[in-house]
Amino acid sequence: MMKDKNSIRKIEDKVAKAFESAKIRNILVAVSGGADSVALLTACCRIAPRLGLRIEAVNCNFHLRGEESDRDSAFTADICRRLDVKLHRIDYDVEAYISAHPGASTEMACRELRYADFFRICNEQGLERVAVAHNADDDIETLMINLMRGSGTRGLRGMDSDNGRVIRPLLGTTRAEIETYLSATGQDYIIDSSNLTTDYRRNFIRHDVLPMLETRWHGVKKSLSRTLAIMKEESDIIETHYRHQLENFCPDATTLLVYSQGLSTGSILRFIERFGGNPTIAEEIKDSLDKEYGKRTWKLSEIYTAVLERDRLIIIDAQCHFEEPALNWEKLQMTPGILDEIKSNRSHDIIYLPHDASAYELRHPRQGDRMSPLGMRGSRLVSDIISDARLPRHRKDAIRVLARRTDGEIIWVTGLKRSRHDLIKENSQVCYKAELHHPEPSK
Repeated sequence: MMKDKNSIRKIEDKVAKAFESAKIRNILVAVSGGADSVALLTACCRIAPRLGLRIEAVNCNFHLRGEESDRDSAFTADICRRLDVKLHRIDYDVEAYISAHPGASTEMACRELRYADFFRICNEQGLERVAVAHNADDDIETLMINLMRGSGTRGLRGMDSDNGRVIRPLLGTTRAEIETYLSATGQDYIIDSSNLTTDYRRNFIRHDVLPMLETRWHGVKKSLSRTLAIMKEESDIIETHYRHQLENFCPDATTLLVYSQGLSTGSILRFIERFGGNPTIAEEIKDSLDKEYGKRTWKLSEIYTAVLERDRLIIIDAQCHFEEPALNWEKLQMTPGILDEIKSNRSHDIIYLPHDASAYELRHPRQGDRMSPLGMRGSRLVSDIISDARLPRHRKDAIRVLARRTDGEIIWVTGLKRSRHDLIKENSQVCYKAELHHPEPSK
């Protein structure tokens, strides 16, 4: 009896501590009917009075196991009725989803479907977190899967106990401890037959790989759990390092300076993964930096493509369409203050001119265009000025020239260079300020 009480208290104190640390009182518990999720729901309901928890549950029926899937959903509904917990029941057509998303595996499709609805329900119901029942054994299996994928430190640290949207109160609890808890509380559960097969990678690791390792290294799960704990701590330090690197290597959110000193495959991965990139692509990009005729384009997702141009890697959004750049004109009376403003202007997006907009034409650069840059003798090809700027492709496409209508003299390459012609004289009565309006992407 004392052992049962200790088993109950250990699990429930751990769940309570997770919610108290996160300072949350409203949760959505994902329940499949299996041991882990039933234990989590049971523990949440038992500690709810002392914590003031508001609990709702969600059950997903993917209809992948015929009558057994319906049995699991019915079992979950019965538990929620007995515990007086509001249940959100969702049915899915996984095959239709995979048909609409080529390349998605069954596991990936189920994950994407359920988490999209988990977050939707949280938003609609005012719930602060999705609580899922991943345990210590799941964490080890995740480590093994990510190791086989060639993952970096973040993959080898396993799962996060709380990422701000999903909380895993049982992450430090073994599957054996969960089953002991259910026995002590008298709560039954169901066994998902798909968890007993080796059809899926996780189940293969669970039923074949880890038991085999246990025959050679007794206590291998405890050793791997210690490794995970160390990796979680060290990963935080490594992530801080990469965050500082990207702050220095990224002039903007879609550009990475790829020949920066100290740039590593890990830095590239953290840059591209926001757009759908993965470790394999990051390694290919790093290898291409040393090859004169290496690969230069990588498709990261249905939307984003990474393009290697000169000294930078840029992200192209296929769904973005840029508006035509425009100039905002303003007439100014010449005063000492305005003259000081003109002399101190260092922005290549602003130009001060002696004539109004009607005297100039804003157009695309043409082959053979030349300009006489301010501070230089002679003239330069506009194409060379643009090339020297080493702009990503989408920025090059936005470059325009401002030319005098009377003789075609180019006065400004927008955002880059000003001509030594049409300067403002100190005895001028008025001048005209033209400011470049950068095109914004639209979808």
